[in-house]
Amino acid sequence: MVTEAQGPPEPLLTISHFARLSRLSPKALRLYDTLGLLRPLQVDPGSGYRFYAATQLEQARLIGLLRRLDMPLGQIQALIQAPVTDRAAQLQRYWQGLQRELQEKESLVAYLTDWFSQKETKMFEIQERTVGQVQVIGRRGRVHLGALPDFIATTFQELQQHLAAQDAPFAAAPYTLFYGEVGADSDGPVEVCIPFCGRVVPGRGMTVRAEPAYREAYVTLTREQQGTVQAILTAHDEVARWLRQQGKTLARPAREVYLQSEGEQQPALEVAYAYRVES
Repeated sequence: MVTEAQGPPEPLLTISHFARLSRLSPKALRLYDTLGLLRPLQVDPGSGYRFYAATQLEQARLIGLLRRLDMPLGQIQALIQAPVTDRAAQLQRYWQGLQRELQEKESLVAYLTDWFSQKETKMFEIQERTVGQVQVIGRRGRVHLGALPDFIATTFQELQQHLAAQDAPFAAAPYTLFYGEVGADSDGPVEVCIPFCGRVVPGRGMTVRAEPAYREAYVTLTREQQGTVQAILTAHDEVARWLRQQGKTLARPAREVYLQSEGEQQPALEVAYAYRVES
């Protein structure tokens, strides 16, 4: 029997040598080993010293480049473990998320620039209306700003399905009540509500109540404006300022009402503040 000759074993690289070649620090390599992102090819059982192979340089460089995009290590691990054919799509989804985050920050910078300049903006027309008594189903939650959109979407879907299961149609547009500040360090609480017709037995974590009639001031945002932090914050500021100027007292938590919208310039969101009516 003739066997094919085996080549010499691949030389091992010390962690310091591998760090220089991969442009990663030894500290980073030790972290990636702990997390299972990049295991050394061999670890000396006596000294614990790590050794790598030159064939691991490509993965090391990939991790380093993804970290330059500020990709969290958990997402890097998921991307590396994904099939090669799926990696480009995962990277694009991450990049699109970064772009959305940057747009939000740019919008917030514009808002803060006006604030520091003591510029009193007038972006919206204040309107008033009376809202009649209605039955609502709602669910409260404590949530920080980054998780707010998902909380609203998920809760709205659950409430909608619960109403549909009991043949209870919407009586008006759904909305979110803000009982407290929602931010990076503040978690509300908030409550997602849907006005409905008929009789409904609340599900787990849900409440059903009658909301008495009230008077409110509100502004309307287009779908395009709804996507900018500056417009939403300005809308809240302008309604709150109008209440102060009119000598009116806030009667209920601020609310954001969600309208069905097709185009970017169509009404999509109302920011509304209910106020006390003096008898």
